Amino acid sequence: MGIFAQIQSAVDSILPQLYEDEDLTSSITWKVFSESVFNETSGVNEDSYTDYTDIPAIKVEKQIGTRDMWRGNTTGLLSVASGDVVYLFRDNGVPDGASIRDLIIDGSFTYSIKKIWPVF
Repeated sequence: MGIFAQIQSAVDSILPQLYEDEDLTSSITWKVFSESVFNETSGVNEDSYTDYTDIPAIKVEKQIGTRDMWRGNTTGLLSVASGDVVYLFRDNGVPDGASIRDLIIDGSFTYSIKKIWPVF
């Protein structure tokens, strides 16, 4: 018996409570890619999306690293951080047809999607 099989009932009982916690969840908009059409006037492809709003998600920010850089001619260091933002969704919260061409809107931030994988 694997580890997850041993804890699955506990995980299944706590997950619904986590998605109800207002301090832990964000309400996001998932923009599902529909099509890309070439605009002859502007000379670029314009993407269109279908919006799915008010999707509850648990936001996890992972800091990959921080490094200090000199600010050029001024004195002192400028600290630069890099990292990833991960969202956890209920399986019924992910729109049908979701892909890495979609966008996630959380407040004033727009994120492109690098990976989608099932956890539980």
